[in-house]
Amino acid sequence: MKKMIPMALCLALTACGGTRVVDLNDTDEVNAMQQVMELEYRDWTATAEKMTESMISSGALKAEPKPVIAIANIKNDTMQRFDPDILTKKIRTTLLKSGKAQVATNFSGEDTTSNKVRSERTNDEYNQSTIAQKGTLIAPNMSLSGKMLQRNLKLESGWFSSVDTRVEYYLQLTLTDLKTGLSVWEDERPIIKEGKDAPTW
Repeated sequence: MKKMIPMALCLALTACGGTRVVDLNDTDEVNAMQQVMELEYRDWTATAEKMTESMISSGALKAEPKPVIAIANIKNDTMQRFDPDILTKKIRTTLLKSGKAQVATNFSGEDTTSNKVRSERTNDEYNQSTIAQKGTLIAPNMSLSGKMLQRNLKLESGWFSSVDTRVEYYLQLTLTDLKTGLSVWEDERPIIKEGKDAPTW
């Protein structure tokens, strides 16, 4: 009987710590997600939406009749490892859905198929009328670049409480007119979190 009690306790703890799949289409379920000190889904989504709204409402995209944006380097200067494409992909899809701008994927080297297809112009195995001709690629006239920064600040606590940390993330983005080399839009969005187990170097 004594052996069964620890086993039952282990089973109960295992059941409580099971994996839960979050339905991202359910707003209430997303809001109920456990809070974490690292950057996560809600941070990326909210920040991308605010940045894109800021870019569109600024009127900067109206400077070109057909704004074509190349995504330059978005530097991750935080204390955690993540691919900045998580953020830029959301900004790009929001921009494309708005119909206010286009994105040049070939110029930044993201899509290599455009150049690969053109390298087959002398290959007799391909119907040459189906190969893209010279002068058909569209060059970007704007470039989006930026950086994600992180600051950790220790918070004062009482005698019997452990020390918490405030983590300040800052996303800085710049939209540059490639014809003039001048910045036509810039913005910075903070993401502030407080708690324990903050990401560190």
